[in-house]
Amino acid sequence: MAGKEFTVNLNKPLVFQVGHLGEAYQEWVHTPIVTDESPRFFKSDFMEILTRTVWWVVPLIWVPVAMWFISVSYTMGHTLPQVVLMSVVGSFIWTFLEYCFHRFLFHIETKSYWANTFHYLIHGCHHKHPMDGLRLVIPPAEAAILAIMVCIYIYALL
Repeated sequence: MAGKEFTVNLNKPLVFQVGHLGEAYQEWVHTPIVTDESPRFFKSDFMEILTRTVWWVVPLIWVPVAMWFISVSYTMGHTLPQVVLMSVVGSFIWTFLEYCFHRFLFHIETKSYWANTFHYLIHGCHHKHPMDGLRLVIPPAEAAILAIMVCIYIYALL
């Protein structure tokens, strides 16, 4: 697990180590480690818990949020066909945005310390540890931050 001058110690928290790999990061992150164990990302237990999520937590949190927004749309006076249409269109837009994030942000080639660190945290870990069942989905805290940023951007745009 070595870069040109740096070796990642898999027994220590990984996130702030991978940035030191520089240009060797791309090769390192695309050489998977197949294990059932979930690697440690942060020294802080609080930060660590924010990076681990079982898959079923995502619908458990976001389905009620979506249902609340749908009910608010209906109570605002929109007709049922309008609410259904907005829900379907919104689902397609969000799916397209997720694809764009994945294609153009999550698979960007990085070389600098902070770019490598950010990439590993948001997506590189998925390639390095493909069997890590606790990091298959974006944790709700991270997703909420992204959703708020998208909403602010769309609000400013419109």
